[in-house]
Amino acid sequence: MPIEYEVLTPEMRQHFLEHGWVRIPQGMPEETVNYFLKDVWVRLGMDPNDKNTWISDRPDRNDIIHMPKHRLRDPQECAPKAWKAMCELLGGEERVDTGSKYRGWAGWSDGLIVNIGTEYWEQHDISPKDLDNWHTDGDWFRHFLDSPEQALLVITLFSDVHSRGGATYVCEDGIAEVAKWLHDRPQGTNIWLKDEDDTRALDCIPNCSKFSEMTGKKGDVVLMHPLMPHSSAKNHLRNIRIISNPAVSVTEPFDFNRADPSQYSLVEQKTLRDLGVKSLPDWKITQARERFRSSTSTQAYKDLLVQRELARLQEHAKKTGEKVDSVWLDDETTSKHEGLTVDKLPPATSPIATAPIAPAPVRVY
Repeated sequence: MPIEYEVLTPEMRQHFLEHGWVRIPQGMPEETVNYFLKDVWVRLGMDPNDKNTWISDRPDRNDIIHMPKHRLRDPQECAPKAWKAMCELLGGEERVDTGSKYRGWAGWSDGLIVNIGTEYWEQHDISPKDLDNWHTDGDWFRHFLDSPEQALLVITLFSDVHSRGGATYVCEDGIAEVAKWLHDRPQGTNIWLKDEDDTRALDCIPNCSKFSEMTGKKGDVVLMHPLMPHSSAKNHLRNIRIISNPAVSVTEPFDFNRADPSQYSLVEQKTLRDLGVKSLPDWKITQARERFRSSTSTQAYKDLLVQRELARLQEHAKKTGEKVDSVWLDDETTSKHEGLTVDKLPPATSPIATAPIAPAPVRVY
């Protein structure tokens, strides 16, 4: 039976096959956007009307802030339109990993990624080829062409995102280069897509020509091929840009040799199209799949961010009489998802809550 489509029109499906991404207008309802944006300025410790307070704790990237998760919801309930579109790109809901086979609980959250810009980039320009953070997602597993762990690259817009306003840049013709790289390495590759001689799949970026900014309206959701190279852009406008980047997996590895071609998902079709083949009957992985935990430094960085925000939220709650709504003050369900339990956290009033935060090896959007 052919794959059925409800959200993705023929034009949207063709756009995905040609460009590797599709925008779902208002994929998140306003209620969901507002739910995850609650107290965002309190959590940031900034004044929305005073850009002098817009300062990142990270000395390595003073324009980007990765906020920890406090509130989580299932995408099926909080963004049904986007959820349906995701399922349609992946070949049907039955193929999507709602049981958390590969990563643990993978709901949507207020783990927001904020681009506040800097005074320097208000006055200077840069070519997308010269951006220094080109990467593909998936820093927690060994990468293969058919890897199920990172089934889509998802960007949810919690603010209007304009051209030159810090949108995520994508390299459309880079998908083919990454696909060829992984095809030629059935043994898989590390999270940096880098060989022992330091050559990388993304060494292709200087020779690519199709770069696009993932702009849109608050509430839009952009869905991209999992092998899409992307990078954070500079926020020349210096209007605050807020997005998130929730993960989605499929229950089984992508199949590039289906007996019935009508059963190829749009993601599989795009991969095969960019490889210039109709199927891959002889391609198989030659090394075991692996998953990785966050490094000690990365986990320590996340722990400090949680403490920093909890301290701000609790101070705000004293003034307003409101309750702090955070999984870190609740039960263990979502804490275990992060590999961090509440009893490991020091009190939010301790010196750790106000200690300087060292840079950590996290992706930047």
